[in-house]
Amino acid sequence: MQRWELEVDGRVHRVEAEGSTRHHVRWYADDALIAERKALEEKIRLRSSADDTDGTDFGAVLVKFSTLGAPRRATLFDPGDGLDVQLSTGVGGTDLVPEQGSKAARYDEGMLAHPTRYTVIQTAGGVAVVVVPLLVAALLARLVFSFDWPDIPWPDLPRIPWPDLPDIPWPDIPWPDVTVPGWLREALGYAKYLWPVLLAFVIARAEIRRRRKQREQVSEPAS
Repeated sequence: MQRWELEVDGRVHRVEAEGSTRHHVRWYADDALIAERKALEEKIRLRSSADDTDGTDFGAVLVKFSTLGAPRRATLFDPGDGLDVQLSTGVGGTDLVPEQGSKAARYDEGMLAHPTRYTVIQTAGGVAVVVVPLLVAALLARLVFSFDWPDIPWPDLPRIPWPDLPDIPWPDIPWPDVTVPGWLREALGYAKYLWPVLLAFVIARAEIRRRRKQREQVSEPAS
């Protein structure tokens, strides 16, 4: 079982996760169960409501696992208007501290010790988002065209008569003649493939900075 724990605003939040394939995640605040969920996803979201425990809305928790099911991190997000955006992107929030010596703790230490390697891995994930669907589509197309499909005698459908509508006198607007350079058209064509890679890189660097800052704040002695 993997555990994360941290005191935030006078409350001790604890998250427990178990299961390598089907994950069972529980979220506690001061030992009171706030929410739990069982799922197969790599990202499991738990939400609180004002009806929980003493009527306090604790926000939400996002628990991340690797593709192979290894626990990575548990992040607490405060309630507010931006909660849905934070949960969907996984950026921001307050990371709970993993149990010492656990898999999540070793991963956390490795990420902060080797930020470049972490960024490369996350960016490679963005590349996979672009390349894998293209490869699958190319293989499926090659497979489809490799078969000698029989001709199907489709029936001739009767044509539907279309009414003769009057012409609408649209005004003649003198639109400017704008010519887009060829290099710009080509760049715009590749933009849809580049943005997942750039997004993965930006998010990875932002996460490293955020987690380093939080680690420094936790390590500072209380005044």
